[in-house]
Amino acid sequence: MLRSVIVLLLSSVIISQVSGYRILGIFPLNSRSHEMMFEALMKGLAKRGHQVDVVTHFSVKNPPKNYKTVVNLAGTMETLVNNFTIDFALSVRGDVGYHVATTFGNRLCNLLALKEMQDLIHNPPNDPPYDVLITEAFGSTCFMGIAHHFNIPIVAASSAVEYPWVSDFTGNNDNPAVVPNALYMAFGQLNFWQRLENTILYHKEVMNYHSLTDKFQTDIMRKYINPNIPNIREVERSVALTLVNSHPILFGVKSVLPTVVQTAGLHIEENDATLPQDLKKWMDESKDGVVYFTFGSMVIIETLPVDKLKALYSSFAKISPVRVLMKIADKTKLPPGLPNNILTLPWIPQQPILGKFNCLTHNNTKAFMTHGGLMGSQEALYYGIPMIGVPIFADQPRNVASFVAKNMSIQLQLEDISEETLDAALKAILFDPKYRMSAKHHSKLFKDNPLSSMDTADFWIEYIIRNGPHVLRPPSLNLTWWQLALLDVYAFIILASVMAKLVLYYALKFILQKFGIFTKSNEIRNEKKRN
Repeated sequence: MLRSVIVLLLSSVIISQVSGYRILGIFPLNSRSHEMMFEALMKGLAKRGHQVDVVTHFSVKNPPKNYKTVVNLAGTMETLVNNFTIDFALSVRGDVGYHVATTFGNRLCNLLALKEMQDLIHNPPNDPPYDVLITEAFGSTCFMGIAHHFNIPIVAASSAVEYPWVSDFTGNNDNPAVVPNALYMAFGQLNFWQRLENTILYHKEVMNYHSLTDKFQTDIMRKYINPNIPNIREVERSVALTLVNSHPILFGVKSVLPTVVQTAGLHIEENDATLPQDLKKWMDESKDGVVYFTFGSMVIIETLPVDKLKALYSSFAKISPVRVLMKIADKTKLPPGLPNNILTLPWIPQQPILGKFNCLTHNNTKAFMTHGGLMGSQEALYYGIPMIGVPIFADQPRNVASFVAKNMSIQLQLEDISEETLDAALKAILFDPKYRMSAKHHSKLFKDNPLSSMDTADFWIEYIIRNGPHVLRPPSLNLTWWQLALLDVYAFIILASVMAKLVLYYALKFILQKFGIFTKSNEIRNEKKRN
C-alpha cells in the first residue's frame, strides 16, 4: 500500500514537470503596486509546475524552486517607492497618458540596451525554449517585440483596467457611450455631456499615446531586438491574450472578448503576508477599532500641506479610542502634535491589516482611508472594509467613484480636506452601518466566481500555448477605425439613397416628358404667370 502511494506521488510529480511550460515574464516598471499582481501571477504559475523566468526590479521572498530571476533590474532606475510628493502627483493629473507613454514607456525601453537584456534576447535558453512571454500592458510595449523575435505568443497583463490604448490593441474597444474609460472619473449611467467628454477623451488618449510611442518604440525594438521587427502597433496587435485587473462587480458589466480575461483579486489570493508580532500586538489591543490610512507605495502623505495634516490630526484625535494606523515613510517630516491614538510605520503589510488577520482573528479594522489605488481598493472590497477615498491622479478618481456608487465609500477631494469634512466622513464611515453592510454585500459578490483568478489566468495562458496565438484573435483587429464605426457602410447607404431618389426623379421626369404631361404642366403654369 505504502509503495503504491509513493509510486503515485512520484508519477504525479513527473507528470507535473513534463506538462509544465517555460514562461518568460518581463516587468520593466519599477512600481511596487504594479508588481504585486505580476509577482503573484508568476509565483502562481511556478507553483502550478511551470518553469518561470522573470525580469524585474524586485526580489521575491521564498520563491518556488522553479521561479528564477534571470535579469535583476534593481538599481537601473530610480525607485518609485515613496517617491511621489503630493505636488508632483497633482502635477501629472491632467497628463497621465503623456507620462505613461514617455516616463513610464519610452524611457523604460532603454533597458533593452542592458548587457543582461541583450544576452537574454540573443542567447535565450533553448533546452527547452520559452513557450510564452508575459509582460505588462502599460507604456513600454516595446518588450513585446522579444516575443516576436522568439516567435512565441504574447500575454499582456494589466494591473489596472484597460487604458484606452490597451483596449485599442486588444480589439476590445469599449463603447464610450456606456463604459467610462480608465482616466475618466464618472461612473454609472452617463448623460449626454459625459458621453461627449468620455468619447473625446478616449480617442484623444489613444491618438496621443500612438503619436508619442510609434516611432520611438519601433526604432528601439529594431535597434536592440531585431532590425526586421514590424511596427510597434503591429506587434501590439499580435497579443494573444490580455489579463486585466477588473471584474463586473468592480466597474460594471460590459462586453468582453475571449482574448481579454478578467483576473481581479489575483494578488489577494496568492498573498501569504503576515503581520509582524509588534504590529499584531498593537492591533489586538485596539479593541475599539482601527482606521487604516495610506496613499499607497508611491505617494508620500507627509508632503501634504501642513494645514491638511493638522486637519487630519484634529479629526483623528476626535475618534479616539478608535486608533489610526498610518503609512508614513519619514515620521520626522510630520509637523509636531501627532495624537496619541495614531501609530505611524514606514511600511505595512496591507492585506493582514485589511483581511487575513482581521477576518481570522478579530474584527478590529473598521475603515480604510485611501487614495483609491486599485490594488488596495480591491483588497478592501475583497475583505468587506468600507472606505474613505481621496483620489489624486491616474485611475484613482474612477476607482473611488465606482465604490461611492456601491455605497461602500465616501469621497473627499484633496483640495476639500478640512477638519469639518474629515469629521463628517469619519463619523459616517465608522458609525453608519449602511457602508459596512454594503461592503460585506459586494465582498460576497466579488468572491462568487467559478474559478479563482489564478486558476483562470493559468488555464487561459496554457490554452494559448497549446492552441497557438491566433486561435482567439478577433476579426475586428483586421479593420480600420472607420470600418469598425461603419462609416463606410453609412456613407454607402446615404449615397445609395440619394442616388435612388435622383434616378427616380429623372425617370419620372423623362416619362412625363415622353407623354407630354410635364411639358403641358409647364405651359399651364407659365400661362397663369402671364395672366
